Parts: sequence; structure tokens; C-alpha cells
Amino acid sequence: MNALRAFEAVARFLSFTKAADELLVTQSAVSRQVKNLEDILGVALILRKAQLELTEEGKRLLPVLTDSFDRMDVVIGSFRRQSKKPPLSLAVPPTFARRILLPRLADFQRANSDLEIRIETPPVNPDFRNSGHDMAIMFGEIETDGLIADVLMRETSSPLASPELIKKSNWPDLKTMIAKAPLLHIRQGNDSWHDWRMLARQVGFAGIPVERGVVVETADQAVQAAISGGGVVEVDPRLCAEEVASGQLVAPFDISILTGRAYTLVCRADETDLARIAAFRAWALTALVEAAPADMPAAPSEA
Repeated sequence: MNALRAFEAVARFLSFTKAADELLVTQSAVSRQVKNLEDILGVALILRKAQLELTEEGKRLLPVLTDSFDRMDVVIGSFRRQSKKPPLSLAVPPTFARRILLPRLADFQRANSDLEIRIETPPVNPDFRNSGHDMAIMFGEIETDGLIADVLMRETSSPLASPELIKKSNWPDLKTMIAKAPLLHIRQGNDSWHDWRMLARQVGFAGIPVERGVVVETADQAVQAAISGGGVVEVDPRLCAEEVASGQLVAPFDISILTGRAYTLVCRADETDLARIAAFRAWALTALVEAAPADMPAAPSEA
């Protein structure tokens, strides 16, 4: 079969080089396969001149092979379409899924159109070893024994608010804002105030109480509340890049901190060779790694 494939490709292109490129083998391998076929048939099929030519026998054989291979490809293709590939199951944090993964996923789907993708968005990291998911994007500290872990995005965090709230409040400095602004909190496990406490500590205002305002479950909810003027959210600007770019959210002060947390893609170490897992991992490490940070518009100035 390989010899017939080799001859058909060479005869169609009248080129050993182009045939080798199509068949993903070396030119010498193609030449050997054609020669073996000629030896088996006992006739010359190709005249090896400066420009390859088909013999009469080669001309008779080519259309028969081309038609046969085309018919085989059609039938085999129908088998592949009928076969049910296992779906790719992912667990992804809700805001990361909506604002980072899903806007980019179409590229992966186009390259893997026959792969069903199932995405779940649990509010906290799943028990991945027992969850049944093929892969997960985990946030924060994770246990990686027996897993392959690829860091996709290290979290940075900045205070953001609507231009209207900033103008109305007119905080003179960051310390005043932390002390007096309505704060929006994203629950981290059992700690409702974690993120603002961390920012206050990192900028030297650890003694300022931040236990006030609205507590929500996801960054997406906090961003929407901030857009409507409900308070100041502390969030990674890449999770609200559109709102930052459009000016719906701005930074009242030029401050950004590294939280020490990250979004990490994990899979089981003994499953990295599964086609669906290998394909998504390769794509994610290009498309999702360290998504470009958003430019931060300045807060509105007083007239």
C-alpha cells in the first residue's frame, strides 16, 4: 500500500520532492518505494529524466490509483465522523472562563472541530484528582503531586472604579481611599476581606480596617458592581480588559501589586499523551499564557 501511495503521489506531481512533502517522508524513501513497486510489477512506471515522465504503464495505473484512494478517503472519513471521540472536559474559574478563555477558544475549536468541549465553572478549585475532569485551570495555591502544572497567568491586582465614583468621591490619596471608599470584596475561601487586606498591607497601611462594603463570589460580579458605581474593586486588570480599555473602569491611583497567586493549568501526569489533552495544553500555553496586561486610563481630573 505504501508503494502504491508513493507512486500515485509522484505520478500526480511528477516530482519525488513534492510527493515526499505530501506523504511526510524523505525523498529517498519515496524513490525506494516506487522502485520496489516497479520490481514487483516487472515494468517501469516512471522515466527518470531531468523532468520525470510516466511510461504507458504508469499512465494507465495513475487514474486507477487516484480514483481508488479518493474513494477510500471518503469512506474512511465517514467512519471517523461516525466515531465518537471522548470529549475534553475542563474545570475553569468562572471569571477566567468568561473573560479570558471563552473569547479565545474559537481558535482552538477551529483547529479541533471534531472535538467536543465541556466546560464547568465551579466557584472554587475542584478536587481535581477525583473530579473526573481531563484538565482544570486552578487559582491560587494548589497541590501538584502527580500532576503536570503550567502557570498561565500570575495575578497582579489594582484598585479600579467607575469615573463617576472617583470624581464624586475625590479621594486625595490612596490611604484615604482605602479608609473611606465603598469597597467591593471577592470572597477567597472563608475570608471575605482577603484581597483588600493584602493590598493595604503591601502599601504600608495594614492598620486601616477594610471590613466593610459588599462581598461577592466572583471577580465578574465585582467588576459589574464597580461599573455601576457600587464601589472600588481590587482585581487583575486583565480580567476586565474591555472595561478598562473603554474607560468604564479606571485606576484612581497608580498602584499595582503582585498577589503571589496564579492561574495554573493542570492535568494528570499519566494522561499528557492523550490527544485531546495534548492539543489543549499546547494551545493554552500559546494563547493563554500571561495574557497581555491592559493599559490603565488615568482617573478623571477635576475641572
